[in-house]
Amino acid sequence: MNRALGYLGQALCYTLFFLPLVYLSHEPTYRVLDDDTALLKLAVRHPGKIIGECTTTTESGQGMRPTSMAQVTEVCPRERSALQLQLILDGKTLYRDTVPASGLHSDGIASVYMQFEVPAGSHNLQLRMNDDEAIEGYPWQFEQDIELQPAQVMVANFKQGFRLQ
Repeated sequence: MNRALGYLGQALCYTLFFLPLVYLSHEPTYRVLDDDTALLKLAVRHPGKIIGECTTTTESGQGMRPTSMAQVTEVCPRERSALQLQLILDGKTLYRDTVPASGLHSDGIASVYMQFEVPAGSHNLQLRMNDDEAIEGYPWQFEQDIELQPAQVMVANFKQGFRLQ
């Protein structure tokens, strides 16, 4: 009898512990987006073009260099162009920025991650990018009509061209 009472008390304690957990895991609904909203993300990691050209060293200039660089006949710059990015949805510019290259000498990859809540439905999406300071305009362009469902997440990224996922 004493043992059965212990098991009953233990079951009661487990029930009192798990009831709030079950309630809290099911009842308060959490919605990331409204019913008529979708999420558009822009994720770009891209190195810009190198600024400048390599120069050939002369023999007189090589004498002033450290011995570890004595065999180097060409010196190339490290600095990279900043990325000029533009995201246009239905003719309205949502994002426009110049993103500098990372790194101590501006020789790394430029990175952008942005997200925008947009109304669900049909849209015209335009993405533009310039990765070379020497060129005017946007050599990388992408335009597509898209259909966004409510609560859908669409990612626009860049890898040798823009693509949507």
